[in-house]
Amino acid sequence: MPSSLDQYPQRDGLYRVLPSGVAAHNRYQDRIVMLDGLSSELWLRADGTTILREIARDIAGMNGESISVVARAAAMLAVILNSEGLMYLKDNPAPLPYHLASPQEDQDPDRMRESMADAGWLGE
Repeated sequence: MPSSLDQYPQRDGLYRVLPSGVAAHNRYQDRIVMLDGLSSELWLRADGTTILREIARDIAGMNGESISVVARAAAMLAVILNSEGLMYLKDNPAPLPYHLASPQEDQDPDRMRESMADAGWLGE
């Protein structure tokens, strides 16, 4: 089994970017989860096509932090977000569907609904 750092994190939830961080909707528990700074950065970069190691390296460079420290934190956060149903780690890249690709307020409502229905979110 590959290291989580070599997997492709993919967010799973509608979200809004707020001044204090990202508010992500956990569709399984029908609740909003507020993410802190590092979790928000990780969430926003979890596009399903970039491995976690590259995301951690980029965040570390952006903040002038140790790559190994950020990589360990990112790996732990990915597991936590996965256990919360907010993110998945995949072995192969998979682009995000439309309804997960950008903040909810930036999406076309009809296209978002169609994407959610195609992904089985609406039970239609």
